[in-house]
Formats: sequence, structure tokens, C-alpha cells
Amino acid sequence: MTWVYLDGAYLPSEEAKVAADDAGLLYGRGLFETFRARRGAVYLLERHFDRLEAGARTLGIVLPQTLADLRAAVRTLTEQCELEDARVRLTLTAGSASGRPSLLIQARAATDYPQRLYERGMSALVAPVRRNETSPLARVKSLNYLDSLLAREQAGRAGLDEALFLNTRGRLADGSATNVFLVRDGELLTPPVEDGALPGITRGAVLELAHAARIGAHEVSLTLDDLRGAEEAFLTNAVAGLVPLVSVDGAKVG
Repeated sequence: MTWVYLDGAYLPSEEAKVAADDAGLLYGRGLFETFRARRGAVYLLERHFDRLEAGARTLGIVLPQTLADLRAAVRTLTEQCELEDARVRLTLTAGSASGRPSLLIQARAATDYPQRLYERGMSALVAPVRRNETSPLARVKSLNYLDSLLAREQAGRAGLDEALFLNTRGRLADGSATNVFLVRDGELLTPPVEDGALPGITRGAVLELAHAARIGAHEVSLTLDDLRGAEEAFLTNAVAGLVPLVSVDGAKVG
């Protein structure tokens, strides 16, 4: 039996109900976070919470739980589901017009990205749609996720692993589910949030670790030519960690 956490209760998934007039269902007014939990513990959970809280402010949603509440809920749910290594998704919606915001947490057995992707790297295409870097949605993990979902499906149909987005000015933003880094002259470069990059948790950790190791790491505007001419490149997210990026639209990277 699969269990979920919904608004303070632990329920079999088939018993979890969402209001028909929930604004997340009707309008995509909500947020999500995805992360990995090992024995109930989440690396950098407080940063996921901070991003969720910032996104909630942007969407005018009041978080119904504290960080301590979330930490306890993730631990209890993964224990209830008997998962030592779990992929956890947290979904926050604005709720119904007459109610409070709704929080759903789901957990399932974590599956690693195929080992071949770490060994040979990912290949990507450039999505035909652009990230709107002027939109507040560019900076939050909104339930309005169709651009990324459709681009990733297009990549899959082409036999590729990921889709990359340019912004309205032709600058590199991010991937459908990843942030982008490249290496140039021994330094790490990644697109800034102002160019439409999601402020990824693993992205932030990589920048901090690089600074601590005295490796040059900078948030700068980048183009596809910068990416193709890089010494190497990689993609990051909270589930996969770091994965090499080896080609874009058939052109070799590095």
C-alpha cells in the first residue's frame, strides 16, 4: 500500500482527496519540491523549504507548515512506506477559495539515473520555446510546468536525455529539470537567476563548494556558443547530483 501525507494526515494514496475548486488544480497556483531522502533525512532540506517559502510569497500563499513540521512529515512518511532511499515530492497548492493552502507529500523508492549517463554523459536539444526571464514564474518551482514537461518529452522522442532553454534574449537559462554549468579557463560558469535560471538547490551547493575550494565560480550570462566552446559542461539537480553534458543539438561540448 502506498501512503501519502496530506494536510497533517497520513493516508493511503487512494483515500487522499483534493478539493474540486483547489486553485492548484484549476489554475496551477502552487509549487513543488523534489528531493531525495535517505533513512528519512534530506540533504539541505532547509534550503528546499526556504525556496518553497519564497515561492509561496510570490504566489500569495501562506505556508501551512514549519520546517520542523516538514522534516518530521518526511521522516514519518518514508518510514510508513518502508523506504530507506526515497524520492520525495512535496506539492503546495493555494487550496480552495474557502479553505487554507493544501500540502501533499508523496514518496516512492528512489531510482538512480542510469549509470551510462554518468559514464558517457547526457545529450540535449535546445527547446523551441523560450524561458521568460521577466516572469516571476521563472524563479519558482511552479505547478505550471508544461513548458519543461513538453520539452523533455520532445527530447525523449529524439532519443536525447534533456532539453535546454534559452531566454527571450537568446541567453542560456536552464534545463527542463536541471541547472547548467560549464568550465572555461578553469572556472565554473552558470547562468544567473536574472536570465531565467531556476535557483536550484544543488546549483547553490556547487557554487558554495567551489568557492570553499578556491575555484573560480561565477553567475554570468552565457550563450549557446559559450556552451559549445566550453572545456566541459555538466547538469545538476537534487536527485541526480552532477551529470556530464556532452552534446547539444548534435554538436559536441568540450
